[in-house]
Amino acid sequence: MLLELFHAFFVIGCFSFGGGYAILSFLQQEVERRGWMTTERFVDMIAISQSTPGPIAINMATFVGYETGGIPGALVASLAVALPGMMLMTCFALCFFHFYERRGVQAAMKGLRPAVVGLIAAAAWQIGRVAVVNWVAAGITVAALVLIAKWKVSPVWLVIGSAIAGILLF
Repeated sequence: MLLELFHAFFVIGCFSFGGGYAILSFLQQEVERRGWMTTERFVDMIAISQSTPGPIAINMATFVGYETGGIPGALVASLAVALPGMMLMTCFALCFFHFYERRGVQAAMKGLRPAVVGLIAAAAWQIGRVAVVNWVAAGITVAALVLIAKWKVSPVWLVIGSAIAGILLF
């Protein structure tokens, strides 16, 4: 089980460019394919990961690892998802100033940006289909979108407000 967790999260860590939210699509597919937890439980883990300190990718790896393999699973999954990024950033830092101004590197970065947006949108769509289960949840979703897009409300306040709304309305 621990080797399976390490392999899955190492692969996810290798191919999840763009930060923690980009990992959600990959992670959801792995969790569903391997039967590690239900989609509803996965969405709950995202909410908890968003609410706790630290990067969402590490938090999700820790929670999924713990769910499937206890404390050893949490440690293995967390290390495995972080290891590719640490290795890549070490190499990248060594070469950054030498290669950054080159056209090919600039072109690759411009190509990666829209792909990351697509990955985040796909994860939002997949998660939204499970999380937005009625008109109340849809209202909370729309309110959060408007508050963050129009008034730049801090995600901290959105999480707290949404939790309070959930307690009061559900």
